[in-house]
Amino acid sequence: MNAAQESGATPVLTDLWRRRTHLSHDEMVSIYNLVKGALRTYHPPELQSLREDKEELVAQFIYSKVLRLEPGHTESHASEQSAPSSGYAVCTYFRRFLIDCLRSASYQRDVSMEVDGIGQQVDEHAHAVDDPVQSVLMQHGLDEARVRHLAREFIGGLDKYEQLVLAGTLGWCSGGKGGLFGIASRHHIPSYHYRAVKLGVTLKKCAQSEDFAATKIGRWISGALGIAISADNQAAILLVLNLLAVESSQYSP
Repeated sequence: MNAAQESGATPVLTDLWRRRTHLSHDEMVSIYNLVKGALRTYHPPELQSLREDKEELVAQFIYSKVLRLEPGHTESHASEQSAPSSGYAVCTYFRRFLIDCLRSASYQRDVSMEVDGIGQQVDEHAHAVDDPVQSVLMQHGLDEARVRHLAREFIGGLDKYEQLVLAGTLGWCSGGKGGLFGIASRHHIPSYHYRAVKLGVTLKKCAQSEDFAATKIGRWISGALGIAISADNQAAILLVLNLLAVESSQYSP
C-alpha cells in the first residue's frame, strides 16, 4: 500500500517533465527531488539483478532519461502526453530503464537472462507500447480510461465514511496531519480502523494475499478489473490503486 500512497504525481512534475530539456537550475533541482520522491518506496525486482545500488541507478535514470543530459540526447522527441500523469508512471519509466540496463548487462557480461525469469520480462517489455501505464494495463485487457471509469463507479458505491477513509489513506488527503486518525477525528468517522481493514487500505501485519483479496478493494480489483491478487500482478495492482487514489479526489467534501 505504501508505494501506492506515495505515487501520486503533481501538476508541477508533469509541467517540468514536458519542459525537461529547457529547465532552469532551480527547476532541474525541483524535478530531481520530485522524481526521487516518487521512487523512494519503489523497489522493482530488477534492482536485485544489477550491480549498482538503487541510489546510483536512480541518479543515472534522472541524468540520462529524465533530464536527458547525455551527449546527443539534449532534445526530447516524446509527445506531451508521455509526461507522467501519476507518480506510478514515473515508477514504470524507471522500471523500463532498469530493464534496459539488464539487457545491456547481458551483452556486456554474457549474463544468463533466464535467471528469475528476467529473459521473459525483457522480451515482453521490448515490445511494450510507449506509454508505460498502458503497457502494464494492456496485459490485463485494460486501459487507463477504463480503470478510471470503474474506479469512479467503485468509489461512488461506497458510503461517505468509506470514501473519507479511502481519501485519508490513499487519496487526496493521505498526506494530511494525523493521517487516517486525523481525518477520522475531523469528520467523526465511527469505527474508522474497522472500516479501513474491510475496505482494504489497512492490513494486519500477518495478512496474506488472500486477506487483501477478501477486502472491498481486493474484490473490485479481481472482480471488476479481472486482475488476480497475486505477487505476479503487483505492478498492475499498484497502478490501479494509484488510479483509484487519484479518482478519490473527485469525492472530497
